[in-house]
Amino acid sequence: MRLARSTNIGPVTFRKLLERFGSARNAIDALPDIGRHSGTVRKITLASRDDTVAEIELAKQSHAKPVIFGDPEYPALLARIEDAPPYFYAIGRLELLAQSAIGIVGARNASANGCGFARKISHELVSAGYVVASGMARGIDGAAHEAALNAARTTGGKTGGGTIAVLGGGVDVIYPREHRALYEQLCQDGLVISEMPPGLKPQARHFPRRNRIISGLAHGTVVIEAGRNSGSLITARFAADQGRDVFAVPGSPTDPRAAGPNSLIRDGAILCDSADVILDAVRSAEKNTQLFESFHQFNTDGRNSEPDHIQGTYDDIIRSLEHDAEFSGAKQGHQDIANTQETATHTNGGTDIDDNDKVIDLLSTSPLLIDELIRTSKLSANRVSTILIELELAGRVERHPGNRVSRIAK
Repeated sequence: MRLARSTNIGPVTFRKLLERFGSARNAIDALPDIGRHSGTVRKITLASRDDTVAEIELAKQSHAKPVIFGDPEYPALLARIEDAPPYFYAIGRLELLAQSAIGIVGARNASANGCGFARKISHELVSAGYVVASGMARGIDGAAHEAALNAARTTGGKTGGGTIAVLGGGVDVIYPREHRALYEQLCQDGLVISEMPPGLKPQARHFPRRNRIISGLAHGTVVIEAGRNSGSLITARFAADQGRDVFAVPGSPTDPRAAGPNSLIRDGAILCDSADVILDAVRSAEKNTQLFESFHQFNTDGRNSEPDHIQGTYDDIIRSLEHDAEFSGAKQGHQDIANTQETATHTNGGTDIDDNDKVIDLLSTSPLLIDELIRTSKLSANRVSTILIELELAGRVERHPGNRVSRIAK
């Protein structure tokens, strides 16, 4: 844990060090020598023992268990990605880490139709015995988690399915605050994980790191409603880079939230219009036994292993330092732009969103039952009726037979 929290040692360098030296203890002993070879550009500063102990104590207070790379509980698929987290904290049902997972991500300002589709496929996936992984954000994420929890309760846990929430901040930090009840349910009936230290509030730069864990846990990732600069597209790119399936739910070309999935489909993503599409692809992927071969078990003690100083140079370690710097720095630019929305959207827990904006965000160009709009918006029927009249007079919505309403495309 000290090695993983050391300055400038990212997940790629961490793994490279353990592969080279056999244990964290040997790697720590070699850090001064590596520092002399790498120069001052990527200076390595070892995390203090006191800070590490304090982090562990804080995790204990939250009943969070650290799952370290090489532990039996560490998910095999996640261990396969190049920048797998050295360790992460978990609260809830650890057995879900051993189950086959599907990632579901999408817009935070999702339409009611989008949330409804997320609930439908999430419920069907869990009922089929799969775990749904998402990020506990507003919109699609929250809908997927809620439906997964309901499905797990309905089956009484007999299918083995469930849901995992991957957080951008500490595993004990509820974000957005409006999801407090969902977070508590996840801790009890699902699983909440984070590679961040307990107590750390999420920042924009944390979300891309979170996204690669969502895709890394899963056989495939489903994108439901996402703008062209959405963080969900970053998750899809991670999934593709990790050799996992990418599913995209098509939408109307007049809805900006469909721009992301539609572009993914043009680029070769699997068009997803039902859970059966996902299940067929994932069941084929599960037959790939290479994905489940046991990964290297590192010597976490180190008393019986000899450090490797023979190779003369540390070129491979220096390259990994540069790779980690690229991930956390240079590449971060465009990712921060996309994920700044995530932080901004959750400011004050989303409570400052105008009711009119909430209703228009829930609508798309596809007609929606007004009763469903009332249920999803959590506004009173009278309030929704008043807002719809105002929006209709403003030329922003239109009514359809069967007590349905849709947004008018601009």
